[in-house]
Amino acid sequence: METPQKTLKKLPHAPGIYIYKNTDGHILYIGKAKDLKKRVPHFKTELFSSRVAAIETIQTVSEFDALLLEAALIRKHMPKYNVVLKDDKSSLYILLTLSEPLPHVFTLRRSDLPKKMHKKDALFGPFQSAGVVRSLLRHLRHSVPYCTQKRRTGKPCFYSHIGLCYPCPSDAKTDPHVYRKNIYRLKNILSGKSHTVLKELEKDMKKAAKEQNFEEAARLRNHIQNLYGMLSKKYDPMLYVSSDTAVEDIYANELAALSDVLHIPHLHRIECYDISNTGGKNATGSMVVLTDGRKDTSEYKRFRIRQENVPNDTAMIAEVVTRRLAHSEWPKPGLIIIDGGKGQITAVKNITKNIPVIGLAKRFEEIVIPQGEKFKVIRLDLTSPALHVLQRIRDESHRFALSYHRLLRKKSFFSNAVDKYL
Repeated sequence: METPQKTLKKLPHAPGIYIYKNTDGHILYIGKAKDLKKRVPHFKTELFSSRVAAIETIQTVSEFDALLLEAALIRKHMPKYNVVLKDDKSSLYILLTLSEPLPHVFTLRRSDLPKKMHKKDALFGPFQSAGVVRSLLRHLRHSVPYCTQKRRTGKPCFYSHIGLCYPCPSDAKTDPHVYRKNIYRLKNILSGKSHTVLKELEKDMKKAAKEQNFEEAARLRNHIQNLYGMLSKKYDPMLYVSSDTAVEDIYANELAALSDVLHIPHLHRIECYDISNTGGKNATGSMVVLTDGRKDTSEYKRFRIRQENVPNDTAMIAEVVTRRLAHSEWPKPGLIIIDGGKGQITAVKNITKNIPVIGLAKRFEEIVIPQGEKFKVIRLDLTSPALHVLQRIRDESHRFALSYHRLLRKKSFFSNAVDKYL
């Protein structure tokens, strides 16, 4: 059994589950982390460090996967310190009453759970953070609308008027089968099968469009985009306990799919660039890196844009890429991704020379590929693994650029405030 100290040294900067065990191999505590490297040493110092003989980790692709896996494993093993540290006022369960013609969605404490559940009902949890669960359910209503009112009055509820409850089960005209379909989709998402729901929604959207029911097609399109925006790159959480190489297999599958789409054989290193500014002020650029599909934070770079007060994103992205490629000592990427469309690609395609460059346009998640003076635009299914890897690095580049921009903006604000009173 490896010592905790050796395990801590090898932890990755990645989301996942950590499991504390005693000398007998019994599980003491199960927790989730957005970043295992940062979270686990801090948490171990806080709690029962003398009792922990071993630490096991299960890396996941996303924090949401870690949340679902944490709840599943806690419910299975009921570790001593999860029970001691989280009383009835903190941990939460989600109950879907599928035994009813028009199911309810409840969040309940352990003490409020029914003593005997119907075999058709679905129970999820315990989730260690009630706040996270409530936030999750609020966001899910934008993709899989459901009703929160306990009493069914025969009239549509308030939330049905803003699209968060559709069709409203309180409305006497509602078809129970349509509403039940939504609740089953919610069940699938909470079971870690969000990719199944995305495929169903996409199928329904295409059917509505074919039948020229464009309002319904637009509604479903928005649901798909909202769901993918929140549950982006999600996989069945039980996958992580079925194989020791689950995460590596996922990344390898994504890169293989992207290679097929772009016809680029080697994607060992991928770089992505983004710009963040407010009216051209305090403009920043970011370069984030995926190495073999994983975030490689040690390779990230940030740039303070030299041209001042000029709100020109295309010129800024060209500046950043030019400055980056001036560093011949940095490893050469197999692919450069620009957060943007044809304008941004035009600004950099001659700079990158023999390095393939593509853009990812946010509006429709379109892949923009330069071909001479023209462009080829590809729109992949939202469930495509190739799109997953592009979105992951694009979102990370946006986050990294924005964090630096906010820092510069904050420094500028305080500097101006000091000058004002001197």
